[in-house]
Amino acid sequence: VNAASGVGGNGGPGTANGITGTSITYAGGGGAGAGTTAGTGQAGGGNGAVMGALSNPGNAATANTGSGGGGAGANSTAAVGGAGGSGVVIISVPTVNYTGNITCAPTVTTNGSNTVIKFTSSGSYTA
Repeated sequence: VNAASGVGGNGGPGTANGITGTSITYAGGGGAGAGTTAGTGQAGGGNGAVMGALSNPGNAATANTGSGGGGAGANSTAAVGGAGGSGVVIISVPTVNYTGNITCAPTVTTNGSNTVIKFTSSGSYTA
């Protein structure tokens, strides 16, 4: 954005995915920090912050969305952007081929004739 305007841009819309059977939007952009009006995060992205006297950090993104954090809104080196959202791995396996050989505690559901494995932390699936 034009720095003189003092208005931060909104984050990008992200991408919708229905692999789990429900459409969820991932990887939304974080809003930009600004002088007077901060940008809004999209699809789990953090909102930007408005410039303050010392430091206004951007907001963190929602966990397990892969979205971006919001931008800082201060004119100080102490200002930091918000943390990005952790990622997620989703595997869809035809149920007739599903082995159940997984580590950690992923969420396991079915969607039609497929078994869906959703990892939000470290883990593995062996076919």
